[in-house]
Amino acid sequence: MAKRSVQFIPPQKSLQLAQLADRARLSLAEYAGIEVDYNAVGLQTLDEWIERHVQQFPNPSQEIRVVWGAFLGETFRRRFNGQWGIDASSRHPRLGIVCPRDGQGPIFVGVIDQISLRISRGMNESLAFYYTIKGVEIRSA
Repeated sequence: MAKRSVQFIPPQKSLQLAQLADRARLSLAEYAGIEVDYNAVGLQTLDEWIERHVQQFPNPSQEIRVVWGAFLGETFRRRFNGQWGIDASSRHPRLGIVCPRDGQGPIFVGVIDQISLRISRGMNESLAFYYTIKGVEIRSA
């Protein structure tokens, strides 16, 4: 039997990622001074936070990247009824969200990859914009 390239993460690990995302949400709310939710506005706030952080620390730690990725992932998971998963089809496994699509196979959203692009390319890789564009792709059947 061939190994599947995308595997769902066990419930306990998914819960841990959701808890990391909630910590990020609370920190974002404190940073912005407003209520932050898992949506495009929340991702705009994360974009601003990342921008400010990268100005001071151009190479953020892996830990903070995972926290940011957890918030991005939870935003996709909640909006598109997705599940946390690992894409093992390449040399380096990728963490992300597997989102179902009507009439088509699921789509994998590589959240840590997107965080890395956001860090290296700046606002040209806005997370809020990515969420909007990827959402259109997920909904199109």
